[in-house]
Amino acid sequence: MNEALPPSLHSNRMEEGGRLTEDVPSAYAFPATFIIGSKRTSAPLVNSAQLKGHLALLHAFARLRQRVDGFDGYVKQAIPLMPDDLERRWAWFVGLAVERFSSWCLNLEFYDIYEKPIEDVLPPIDVMMVWHAYMLNPGWYVEDCDRLPILAHLKVVGKVFAQSLPRLSRILISEPSDIRVRNWDWRTRRLFDPLEDAIRQVAKTIYCPTCRCPLQAPLMTSEGQGYLQQYFGIRCPQLSCKDQPTITKDVLGARKLAEDLVRNDGTISTYLAGTLQTPLLELDIDLATLVKDKFLAASKFARPRKSTEEQWIVSILRKTHYRLDKIKEAMTRRFDRRIVPRIMSAYVSDHPFSVELVGAVLRQGSFVKKMHDLLWTRPDFFQSREDEVALQHAVARYHAFLDLMSSSPVSFFVPTLDIDLAWHTHQLMAYNYNEDCRTYVERFVDHDDKVEENQLSLSFDITCRAWQNRFGVRYAHCGCPLPGETIGQKLLRLISSYTQSPSYLVPPDRPDLLAATHPSDHNAVFAMHQQKSGERAQAARRRKFEKRRKQEEQLIKEGKLDPRVAERTRAHEQAFLVPVPIYFMYGPVMVGCAAGTGSFVDSSGGVGGGSSCAVGVGGCGASGAVCGSSAGGSGSGGCGGSGGGGGCG
Repeated sequence: MNEALPPSLHSNRMEEGGRLTEDVPSAYAFPATFIIGSKRTSAPLVNSAQLKGHLALLHAFARLRQRVDGFDGYVKQAIPLMPDDLERRWAWFVGLAVERFSSWCLNLEFYDIYEKPIEDVLPPIDVMMVWHAYMLNPGWYVEDCDRLPILAHLKVVGKVFAQSLPRLSRILISEPSDIRVRNWDWRTRRLFDPLEDAIRQVAKTIYCPTCRCPLQAPLMTSEGQGYLQQYFGIRCPQLSCKDQPTITKDVLGARKLAEDLVRNDGTISTYLAGTLQTPLLELDIDLATLVKDKFLAASKFARPRKSTEEQWIVSILRKTHYRLDKIKEAMTRRFDRRIVPRIMSAYVSDHPFSVELVGAVLRQGSFVKKMHDLLWTRPDFFQSREDEVALQHAVARYHAFLDLMSSSPVSFFVPTLDIDLAWHTHQLMAYNYNEDCRTYVERFVDHDDKVEENQLSLSFDITCRAWQNRFGVRYAHCGCPLPGETIGQKLLRLISSYTQSPSYLVPPDRPDLLAATHPSDHNAVFAMHQQKSGERAQAARRRKFEKRRKQEEQLIKEGKLDPRVAERTRAHEQAFLVPVPIYFMYGPVMVGCAAGTGSFVDSSGGVGGGSSCAVGVGGCGASGAVCGSSAGGSGSGGCGGSGGGGGCG
């Protein structure tokens, strides 16, 4: 492994008292290339300029959330059904943004892409927020853009957007151009400002699953049955539909799935969502064909004699009582049940997208908040070259993370916040990301958008040990801040103590930057189907977390712990410790992805079989706590996920 690592950067001359001499370079010696698995990159897969563009985007998202939270009495008067509770209000607003994103996707034109600069094509920031969350589900995003003709233009705009990431900071600090606003208004027939549009847009056109007549579904009702609310339901007034159940999101999703089962137009659109993109093949037509043929052999999906495609669709709906669970039951009888949940997750509403985008945006909110709270999204935070070293360090750690994943294809690995930032940035370049994964990791690495929180603790411990074994440095860092005026100086001082390890993996020692090596938890969800065991695990983690805090307070009183270190710990929310699943999804190549494979951990580590609700996270590598005191002991657990995109009424 040693020949795969760029040489360490060492501080060769230091004055007494720890001051750097002039012979020490002020900038971080950032590697020009990285080794991932058995191959060396020709250049970094992501760079600090792209990270800055992404951070500018997150800054805009954070400001948008602040604006929505601050909606005043005038807005409440104009939108009387807008929720007062801030979390419900945000869910309502995100629901509106998803509708606006859908309108934008469906109305993009060739001229918009090839005749205009990106700053005149970009949609409003709320729509960009939804697009951003969509791209952070890279497996679904790439497959959808290839499979769905209505997303063909989005695919091309996405490539232009990826090339423009380094310029995004400048674009976002400027007022939207008149051309950009007019282009949006003309294409979507909606107002550019999301608040003004929210006042005007009060209903959504849906189509009856049986007779296909258009229906105006209110977005919000006082009874909580609007399209954006948890208990959405509407009846079709046509007499021919009197026996049809109330139209809900599930019923609309069943219609969408029945349409895809019936479709056979000789194009890639013929195949079901979730069956084309696999870790080893970008388009596995053979698998997708096999899956669909197996499903269509089910009696409930049989085509009535002399029926049209529309009649066939309605026949499937009636035989399954317009219920997704009945369709799932029929599918599971015909094919490997492991693929069915993935397919079904793409059919939860009438939107064309295979990702439930409201929930995706809400889950990303936690990550946006953490980047904002760390001040990383502040426009001037990485202005100097010395301070930019923190972003270079994140890029270096991300490449190491990819190398770690290439070493063990059947394991969960948990990114830290800094790695997750670089990883997310890479995913915003969707087709580069797809190609890079297949070239260097030798399979597609999907970003699991939601993971049950009780799966996570052991996975983070495995990641820490694997990282320590492979690179010889700790994965997450804690300890007292070292002297130094700038981030760059602190990095040089810190890495001088690492004489055998790759120094570009050692972080600058500043509390708000060390905090970025905290586990990234934004995708954690609570397992409602295992509620009792989940609550017990949460309670156990909370007890350990509180015990650790009391120990820290005692150590501070005894003068054995720097209060600044403890404060950094307390500033963190408890981590959910989200793993990255590396898995083969289908048929004979399905490989289990339990957290504790232990296949790459040395015998002293003793990582055993996978436990889905291990409590506490042990040391990173040799010993010590994840994000806090050197008192070691209990790791930070997690409780209470942000959940999916539930109702807001």
